[in-house]
Amino acid sequence: MAPDSSGEVRRLEPETIERYFRSPNTVVHLLSQAPRCELHIEPATESLELRVPSDGSNPDLSPFENIEVDYATDPDQDCFVLRLAAGGMHYAAYSFIAKIVEELQQGHFFSSAISLSLKEYELLIQSRRLLSSEKQTGLLGELLLLTYLCSVDPVSAITSWLGPQSEQHDFSFDTFDLEVKTTKSERRTHRIGSATQLEPSENRSLLFLSIQLTAAGVADNAFSLAGLVYKIQDLLGPHTLPFNEYLARLGWRSADVESYRTRYVLRSRPAFYPVDEHFPSLQNSVLQQTIPNYEHLSEISYRADVSHLQPAPVPDALNGFASYANSRLRRS
Repeated sequence: MAPDSSGEVRRLEPETIERYFRSPNTVVHLLSQAPRCELHIEPATESLELRVPSDGSNPDLSPFENIEVDYATDPDQDCFVLRLAAGGMHYAAYSFIAKIVEELQQGHFFSSAISLSLKEYELLIQSRRLLSSEKQTGLLGELLLLTYLCSVDPVSAITSWLGPQSEQHDFSFDTFDLEVKTTKSERRTHRIGSATQLEPSENRSLLFLSIQLTAAGVADNAFSLAGLVYKIQDLLGPHTLPFNEYLARLGWRSADVESYRTRYVLRSRPAFYPVDEHFPSLQNSVLQQTIPNYEHLSEISYRADVSHLQPAPVPDALNGFASYANSRLRRS
């Protein structure tokens, strides 16, 4: 979309957009003179940025993870800055922005122009809604363990994984439950999402598995989230359907797989800890007895550092997990 001599505008061709994305530098393109709308194409991050004059409206894009609006002050004017991730969908992303500019030229406020364009390009926006960094880290740990379990007994493995079912704990075995927590920090500090997450079930012991990861680059034993998914699907064979359904509940979309190829290795040996009186945790049953009007509190979360604790012996059912994770996960 570019102004011509008559003041009218026309959309850019797909080949032109792809050429811009192959540029080594940021490309700035004038989409409209009235109102003045500039498109900034960032090849390094595969993103688009639209700058338009501020008109006093209040666009709300909080429900969307790959599109955002900021407010900026240029030398000549105050403006809105809309940023959109375009990985793998360059022309569709450009078309969405072009639609916004067309609505602005029809006299709509910026917030209204976005709303009208969202209705037309809803599929584009939704298809790029990725798992948050924290969710990716947590899923890495769960799938790392699930990969090992699938290599031993695929049917039992998929049955023992409770995380996608929104159960209290991540895995359930014959004699104990297991909560898996993963961190990229140098200490074993993990985020606990509720006061019930580390509450043992009645007549069941609860173990806590702490996994530490670090970026790996090209290390032979590195693994990625996408690689773990492929490996588990291969190990499950005809039993893959429930696994795929579990992933979908978590927000996994196969169309986004290229966004999940960052590679990691274990920073340290996975460690198991009993959730007992020595474990630093908040538990719902205790809080109910000690905090007045506890039932009116919500969204309790905290971070627990277990670095000071002595690890417990590895349970028999998971005896080979650490060695497997260190040495057998190749080219994931």
